[in-house]
Amino acid sequence: MDTKLENQTTLQPRPALPKSSNRKQLIVGALLVLGLAAYVLKDKLPLNPGAREAVTKVERANSQAVLTVELTTVEPRDFERKLLVSGTVWAWDPVQVGSEVNGLKVQSVLVDDGDHVKRGQLLAKLNSSIIEAQLAKKKANLLGAEASLVKAIQPYRAEDLTSLRYAYHQAQANIAQEEANLARAQANYSEAAENAKRYTWLVSQGAVSAEDADNRNTQAKVFLAEVHNCEQKVKAIKFAAQQANDRLTMGVSGGRREDIEISKSQLAEISANISELNSQLAQTAIEAPCDGLVLKRSVHIGDISSTSKVMFDLVRDGRLELRANLPEADIGLVKPGQVVRIGNIDAHVREISPMIDQDTRLGMVRIDLPLNTQLRPGNFVKGEIGLGKTKVNSVGSSSVVYKDNRAIAYTLDSSGKKVQMHFIEVGGRDGDYIEVLSGLKAGDQVVAKGAGFIKDGDVVNVLKAK
Repeated sequence: MDTKLENQTTLQPRPALPKSSNRKQLIVGALLVLGLAAYVLKDKLPLNPGAREAVTKVERANSQAVLTVELTTVEPRDFERKLLVSGTVWAWDPVQVGSEVNGLKVQSVLVDDGDHVKRGQLLAKLNSSIIEAQLAKKKANLLGAEASLVKAIQPYRAEDLTSLRYAYHQAQANIAQEEANLARAQANYSEAAENAKRYTWLVSQGAVSAEDADNRNTQAKVFLAEVHNCEQKVKAIKFAAQQANDRLTMGVSGGRREDIEISKSQLAEISANISELNSQLAQTAIEAPCDGLVLKRSVHIGDISSTSKVMFDLVRDGRLELRANLPEADIGLVKPGQVVRIGNIDAHVREISPMIDQDTRLGMVRIDLPLNTQLRPGNFVKGEIGLGKTKVNSVGSSSVVYKDNRAIAYTLDSSGKKVQMHFIEVGGRDGDYIEVLSGLKAGDQVVAKGAGFIKDGDVVNVLKAK
């Protein structure tokens, strides 16, 4: 058996050795293979002195430490919990300013990007000559409408009313005169009728002739006709007096209600047209609706105004905000008023979106930035929200290394000489310490320094524990 093993050992063909470092690596590999074989077979097969010496050398090499390390303990510590946020800086209330009038040429532009403006400040001016001409025409029409209304309310002048009053009083005087004439005619007729009756009796007595009696009867008939004539004149004069009274009443009371209403409606229409033109004239002056910062100017001299075109984009009151999107698991930790540290700036949470996006599962948090900040709309920034302190298991950051994007830490095995690798899950960081979520427990001792130069199973010397 010894001869057979010796032949197997000595008759092995030697591979060609590469030069430089590759040759050294092959030699070390061959020694490790031989050492492993000897370790496995040493209790089962007897070895000759040369093979046993090789095994001894391999065992001695494996027992030598590759690195001297320090240990540290996984301990509970008070961690300042922080929530990282990031997003885009934008206006907290963007304001778009445009024209309310179509088809007018831009005459002047008075502000530019980056200017701070006050409420009511003139930003641009449109050509208003057409509107001013239309306004002048309507104002002239207004004067005519006002005169028409006055005439409709009182169509008679003062001298016309005087004439109507005179005509009415003259008719009243004519009535009195004709009534006096009628009374006189009635008296004459009454006297003539009595005389005719008396002469008729005297004829029967033979005192007067029949001719005298006939003359008296004829005279009575003449006076009766005069009475009828006077009565007709009185009626005619009274009718004329009534007409004069009606004309006077109409003159005093004014025009007809229908004419007045028509004049009023015409006046109201012209007044409305003037108000509309005044509004359009005021709209040719494009003014700032609030204090703010001109974010973008989109208008130039000579442009034609349109109600669908934005002329200026303003940041209302110059206030900016950070719009940060957070996962639905984190957004519940944020409350209005919390301080957000962005570099050397302290911002504050103003508003939290009540809705989570169904596709991205993110919710928006609006964070007020202080005035006069150097940040600009469109900047991408990062910040931290302090959530208070909590006790967590932690370890020094030098104890954690990464392999294939996974965090690992090393502890000692039961022999206290070899290191053992552990995949761990880490959380937040507070200074030089990292939160350990899983993979290690409180009290475990891990390699504090040099973890990046060892691998699983390496023999190490322990310098000290801290």
